[in-house]
Amino acid sequence: MKAVFLAMSGLILFLCGCGGTSSGVARQGSQLPPHHLPDGHFKNIDTSCAPIRDTMELDSLVPSYRTKVYRLPIARGNEELWADSTASTATWIGHGTYYILWKGYGILADPIFSDRSSPVQLFGPKRGTPPGRNLDSIPVVNLVIISHDHYDHLDKGSIKKIYKKWPKATFAVPLKVAEILEGWGIPESNIIELDWWQSATAGPLKLTFVPCHHLSRRGLFKSSANSTLWGSWILERPKEHKIWFAGDLAMGDGSYYKEIAEKFGPVDVAFLPIGSYKPSRYTRVHASPRQAAQLHLLMGSRLSLAMHWGDFGMVYDRLEDPPKDLARARRELSIPDSSFVVPVHGEIVPIFK
Repeated sequence: MKAVFLAMSGLILFLCGCGGTSSGVARQGSQLPPHHLPDGHFKNIDTSCAPIRDTMELDSLVPSYRTKVYRLPIARGNEELWADSTASTATWIGHGTYYILWKGYGILADPIFSDRSSPVQLFGPKRGTPPGRNLDSIPVVNLVIISHDHYDHLDKGSIKKIYKKWPKATFAVPLKVAEILEGWGIPESNIIELDWWQSATAGPLKLTFVPCHHLSRRGLFKSSANSTLWGSWILERPKEHKIWFAGDLAMGDGSYYKEIAEKFGPVDVAFLPIGSYKPSRYTRVHASPRQAAQLHLLMGSRLSLAMHWGDFGMVYDRLEDPPKDLARARRELSIPDSSFVVPVHGEIVPIFK
């Protein structure tokens, strides 16, 4: 009963709040970095902007319903690209989960294959569409990257299944998330844990963990708020290509992303969130489609792929709103449709053309 109570409490909090190893607290001499708090927690160091309206619709300010999810199409085809060691592809599994096969090196980003985004599978936000590809169909996983600890991005069941199927996989996580994975049975030797602007290598890739405006929280009590770090990932094959996996983010004042663009732009591919932005107060923690389009331009992304929509009904977007509002933003910002794509669940998209 106690376990059920704790699980329910964690779920309630989640619904309210989310709508080579390099580890430990990074320090500059004896001084904490500015995003570190003395009590071991973390904070954003940019300035959060006021909520914005992404559309001219009144319900972007005062919604009358929660998101209603339903089954979306699932694509098949292009599987032969997975057998081509010279090809590179990205496949939207659903929500914030992508499978990237980069010249035979397999990467899962923020994997959630479970039916529910919840600490338990008895209740909580339920998927409207099954995962676009299941784990058994994926050819190889060498690396898993995690942006932050929210249940829709760090899913216990998925992590354990991935490790069971690919026990040599590396898990790259933000500061203080390694302890969570170790508690699930992932060996310390399989984990890379990074602070903002730290880098490490995994297989042929250089990984750099970079800031984004968001937050973290996984437990019931206030002490768990921002007790682990959050961020986004730059993945590089030196002298070849660069990927920015943005994770889950808000625009803030934009200063984080200007610095990332200065250090790493332009990028070849960006994975950008477009959902969970209505009513407008949610743009304090999530990017709207228009903001995602602005980030596409800021990063000089050759190809951007949309994510973080279409699966879990946790806020007030209509399910069709994110792609519709992104299409409008593309038109108004003169972005070609082919440069910022909204894939279908399970669609295998060639990248690095």
